[in-house]
Parts: sequence; C-alpha cells; structure tokens
Amino acid sequence: MESEVTVLIPTYNAGSFLKEAIETVFKQTYEHWKLIVVDDASTDESIAIAKPYLADPRVTYMCNERNIGQSKTMNVGLAAVTTPYVIQLDADDWFFPYTLEVLLAEARNQPEHVGLISGNINSISINPSGGLFFNIVTRNRSFRDKYDFLLSNMSQWPRFYRTSTLKSIGGWPADDPYEGRYMEDKRVLMRLIEVCHFHWIDVPLYIHRRHHHNQTNLIDIYREITEWNIRDALKRWGDEYDPVFMKENGWIKIVDLRPKAKRQP
Repeated sequence: MESEVTVLIPTYNAGSFLKEAIETVFKQTYEHWKLIVVDDASTDESIAIAKPYLADPRVTYMCNERNIGQSKTMNVGLAAVTTPYVIQLDADDWFFPYTLEVLLAEARNQPEHVGLISGNINSISINPSGGLFFNIVTRNRSFRDKYDFLLSNMSQWPRFYRTSTLKSIGGWPADDPYEGRYMEDKRVLMRLIEVCHFHWIDVPLYIHRRHHHNQTNLIDIYREITEWNIRDALKRWGDEYDPVFMKENGWIKIVDLRPKAKRQP
C-alpha cells in the first residue's frame, strides 16, 4: 500500500524528547506513513537517538550543516515530501495512536480547496519528578474567512496539510525579522488561509508538552512577531484595516479591526 502521509519532525537539541515523539509515530494505527526527521544542526545526542529507527525504510533522517531555524528546517523536509499529505510533529510533542488514521479518513472526503485539517489539542506539563502537573484540552473551531481566523488569535492543532497546497505557497515563510525562527505555525497559516479553507474535526489529535525550553516562553519576541505577522497579513490583504491590540498576561492579541480612512483623490 502506498503511503498517503509524511510526518515531519523538526528537531534542535531535543534529544531528551525526540525518542518519545518518534515512538508515537511507530505506534500509529495507520502504519503506511513516512517519517522525515530534520535535525537543525543539534549539538546534543539527537543523531544517536534517531539512529536505531533508520533501519525502517519509512524513516529518513536529514541534518542541516548549520542552524537555520524552524521554518527553513521545515522547508528542507518539505522538499523531500512525496505523499499527498504532510503533518508536523514537534520533537517534544506526541500524537494519539489514532491521529493519522482519523485525519486521513477525514482528508479523503474533503474537496480540493481544503488545504488544512485540524482537531483539538491536549496541553500537558510534567513536573521534575515525572508527575503530571496539568492537562488542559483546548477545542479548535471552524472559520468563516481569513479575517475570522485572524481575530481568533488561534493556531491549529495538529497541522495536517495538503502537500500540493503547502508547496504552492512556498512552504513556511522566513521573510520576518527573525527569518522564520519563531512562530512558524501562525506565519504559514496566515499565508495558507489566503488560498484555501481550513477544516476542523472535534476530536483530540495532538498532545503538546509544556516545559521550560519551549520557544513560546520567549514572550517579548513572541509579542513582537505576533504584531509583525498581523500587520504583514493585513497589508497583503489590501491594507484596508488597522489592527487593535490588547496585552493579556504579558502576551499580545488582536481584538478588533478598524477600517482605514479613505484617502481623498
């Protein structure tokens, strides 16, 4: 049976988590997957951890010669994807055993203009002794249009892409001030929703691990890139609105759009 989906794992010094992420792919009820692990020039034991899995012909391991950041690393992997669908799995996160089976079954029934399928996410935190600190389930939702998505302040979980659509926009953009190193999810989603529809199913499909090494702990950078990404999208979408922002618990979110005054001829 020919594979329909590639799991793409970007990793940088995530050796302590990488084995668990890979294992959740091997435990999928859908077995005809492909897996591409792209190492962004890690300096830890990531290569040694991934090596035992390379005996499986479904697994490809790639390593950047230098550290280039998350978005560019994802694009290295995307260039090697040959399946109709591709899904991102961060090296410190997990799939449920049924994740790929459920997403593929849904994807087969979707029209061509659906370029992304998502579900719900479980966010967990494990304390130093190994116990579960919290487990929060976040439900996603559907969106009327790109402005509805913009105002939702949401990402998508997991991100199950139609490969042809993702490649048609050039993959993950890296034209921001940090060259794609941060918030690669919202950057690509804001581009993607310009050309396709998002489809949501009300099923938990992804487990996100919260820990002190998460990039999202860099709140100052994420405030900056969030505002930059929103203003950049609005400019591309016709420059008709000014965003209204609000700070909440150190983060920044968009709460409204104000029409720009029409210029007099």
